Amino acid sequence: MLTSKKLKGKSKKIFKIVSIIFFTFYLSLFTFYFESCTPLVKEPVRGTGPSVRVLLATIQSKDSLTFTGRYILHSEEARYEFGERNKNLYILPLTDGIQLYNQNRNLLYRQHFPIILEPADNNSRFRYRGHTYAGSIYFQPASENSVHLINKILLEPYLSGVVPAEIPATKQDEFEAIKAQAICARTYALNSLESNSDLFYDVQATIADQVYGGFDRHAALADQAIEETRGVIITYNGQPATVYYHSTCGGRLESAVNVWPGSPIAYLEGGVDAVSDIYSCSVSPYFRWLHTRSFSELDSLFELQYQRGMLKNSVKDTLEINLDLQIVRRNSTGRVSELQITYADTTITLSGYQIRHFFKDKNGRSLPSNLFYLTQPDDSTLTIHGGGFGHGVGMCQFGALHMARRGFMHYHIINKYFPGTKLVRKY
Repeated sequence: MLTSKKLKGKSKKIFKIVSIIFFTFYLSLFTFYFESCTPLVKEPVRGTGPSVRVLLATIQSKDSLTFTGRYILHSEEARYEFGERNKNLYILPLTDGIQLYNQNRNLLYRQHFPIILEPADNNSRFRYRGHTYAGSIYFQPASENSVHLINKILLEPYLSGVVPAEIPATKQDEFEAIKAQAICARTYALNSLESNSDLFYDVQATIADQVYGGFDRHAALADQAIEETRGVIITYNGQPATVYYHSTCGGRLESAVNVWPGSPIAYLEGGVDAVSDIYSCSVSPYFRWLHTRSFSELDSLFELQYQRGMLKNSVKDTLEINLDLQIVRRNSTGRVSELQITYADTTITLSGYQIRHFFKDKNGRSLPSNLFYLTQPDDSTLTIHGGGFGHGVGMCQFGALHMARRGFMHYHIINKYFPGTKLVRKY
């Protein structure tokens, strides 16, 4: 027979066991919830990844590059070495080939392309137009009297020249945004390998794809971010995701279908970009901007692009010249998608990037974005009040930097800008 004291002790023991069971149950629920909010990353079998072919330039006249370390050119006739005594290489496109020469070599190629120079060791580099590059050099005819200069390099070292050229990579409290950028750039490059497999190159070294600054753009924090995310890409339904990014969204992310024709992409639908009640990219110098164009500047732009300027015409009689700009249509995020300009007897309708390009300044720089409205403070001035820099689709880089400073992890940043996607380590 159990005494009350013993019964009390046993009750405590039973309660303790039940408590442990409930604690374990709720812990498992919490763990499930947390993991469901975290993109899955397959554990690595870490590798170097594929190579990527980067178009550095399309050469149309005499050009040159310089070697640091040794490079080897193999041809049907011989093996040529550059770098020690032959530090310079001059490139001259021909109508039906290419001439490569320096003080010790004079090589003429009319067939047997591509021409490939391979690095002799891991320390071999070449310098072209102010940038230093690692990897192989490819010459490939582009068209009559022009030749492509292509840098073939492993994907991970390629990213070391991309990430710090695309996002600031010097502050430790922004490290998670740098990691997110590395994953975006890797995903973009892998997609390009597949979509451009029938071309001579996979990506361009400019904003047409991703800015690639070569070896001398390396930054320690960027290299660390690339290494910690080695092989990781963004996926959707088991396939590499379509990934875009830009500098500043101005508080409104754009839908991909408003910029590029095609079917809507579920994780690129656009919307407000804010953390709590603060726009994520509000610290960007392009969050809000103001441009002005005088009547004479608009006349020059109209003449330059449509050969219809009026101010340089000789005056034969009193003439009133009307210039009228009308925003015809905005898309769902408020960006101007159609602009009509009537100047004297000519009317044109612009859409998409044409609008930004029309308003380019005296240095040839287009309007930062299509997120703007117009005012006219007087008869001779147009004021453009705008926000954002870039197309606004995908990851807002200044928004990502803000999130990193607020303590968000790289996978939180990616899930915010590409909702519904997962992270997978491909190699």
